[in-house]
Amino acid sequence: MARTATDKPLDVPVQVRFTAKGVPLAVRYDGRIWAVAAEPVRWFTRADWWNTAKRAPVGCGDLVSVEHWQLQVRLICP
Repeated sequence: MARTATDKPLDVPVQVRFTAKGVPLAVRYDGRIWAVAAEPVRWFTRADWWNTAKRAPVGCGDLVSVEHWQLQVRLICP
């Protein structure tokens, strides 16, 4: 995860630890722990629900909005 700001974003599954308020605190990637080093950026997109065959049970919440986070991290546990 030694990447620079000019690199393409890393788009792989990771484990994320959140604060009590739901803000990302640290990331576990490739057996290492990375601390969030700058203010996280959060945004939402909309899922293309018309292209899926999924049916939502009544009262299950918002299945159309997809939450995204952009994080800058630093290695804290090699």
